[in-house]
Amino acid sequence: MKDTEIDSVIENLVAIMPIFHKRILRMDLGGTTGDLTRLHLGIMAQLRTRSMTASELARLSVVPRPQMTHLINQLIKSSIVERHPDSKDRRVANISLTEHGRTLLEETRQKVQETMRKELAALTQRELTEMTAALETLRRIGAKLQVGRRSDAASPDPMIS
Repeated sequence: MKDTEIDSVIENLVAIMPIFHKRILRMDLGGTTGDLTRLHLGIMAQLRTRSMTASELARLSVVPRPQMTHLINQLIKSSIVERHPDSKDRRVANISLTEHGRTLLEETRQKVQETMRKELAALTQRELTEMTAALETLRRIGAKLQVGRRSDAASPDPMIS
């Protein structure tokens, strides 16, 4: 029975991912972000509340460390983030959002919300209520899966991280 349920979850995820990717994640932001990708925006969102090391960002974003370094370097070149030496360990660099990065992130967030409002306005009240409940469930389950992933992150096996 459990295998059947897992197969059903996989089938549904595979069916809805392209819809969300095309209609929401690949939305036209009207030039707000320039050459920034979804990964860049994700990094910026992670840094919104606090600075982090590149390793922390890589782990949270589920991106290989070398790729994260490349993405951070691109953001530094665009004056969106900056590196600061750690006060306790000079070998560690903390990455933080610049004021320009904060402004750009806020503009992008507003544009995304505006675009999503237009897309979701086509739904009925009942569909919005159902979608809210379904997304809250996915968020709760996703958090549970993320907790399990964190224990994997401590594993010395490089294939897991």
